[in-house]
Amino acid sequence: MKKILMTAALLISSYAMAADVQTIVETAHKNSYYQAKDGKAQVLMKVFQKDNDKPIKKMFYMLRLDIEDGGEQMFLTYFVAPSDLKRTTFLVHKKIKEDDFRRLYIPASDKVLAIAGSRKQDPFMGSDFSYEDVSGRHYTKDNHKLLKEDKLGSDDVYVVESIPKVKEEKLAKMTSWITKADFIPVKVEYTNHDGKVYRVYTGEDIQDIQGFKTVIKRTMKSPLEGTYTEMLFNPKNIKYDVGLEKKHFTERSLKNPPMNFMN
Repeated sequence: MKKILMTAALLISSYAMAADVQTIVETAHKNSYYQAKDGKAQVLMKVFQKDNDKPIKKMFYMLRLDIEDGGEQMFLTYFVAPSDLKRTTFLVHKKIKEDDFRRLYIPASDKVLAIAGSRKQDPFMGSDFSYEDVSGRHYTKDNHKLLKEDKLGSDDVYVVESIPKVKEEKLAKMTSWITKADFIPVKVEYTNHDGKVYRVYTGEDIQDIQGFKTVIKRTMKSPLEGTYTEMLFNPKNIKYDVGLEKKHFTERSLKNPPMNFMN
């Protein structure tokens, strides 16, 4: 009888843990990518190459529209600098049960390129961030396990392990440190199939903008390559609920983006 009770207690505990971790990752995902109904931001991307302290700087605007809270979304990224990247545009229709729709417009050749699902982990515009990082990897694509509760700097955090439900070419697992106070991922380690951490994300300078906790500085390091990239969001140019619509996120928008939102 004692063994039966212990087994039952362990089962209940494991079910509770699973429910808790789902709540943690879902809340963290929504807090990172679903603030308000829509939003816009101006971003300075600084790409640091190996053994070079002088970064390559790229500036772009990012627009986002939620089709469903926690579900499908649309993103439009429009580059304004440097001159050789100006007018380059990246469009994403974020899906849940299928590959995201991704298109990249290259003005120099006047071509629209399809970014296949198999390329979602490729570098985004020569940075350490991937194409998938721009719109965020949806939490339902992975199985999650709460490893422990810990401390990261001054933050109390949940440490969560996430393993892709469908095997991927490079990514074997992710380990995330999510703040208990705001449910914001402040660190994520990406591990390959050789057991090596090949990318490390950190989120810093979390500010309250229109009542939404917003990560202002996002860094992605590639320890195996010796490179890293910073994305610096301009707090003065972050706005939520600006009135974006589906018509602003069509393939036509690649060549004719809604410039009235790019300021």
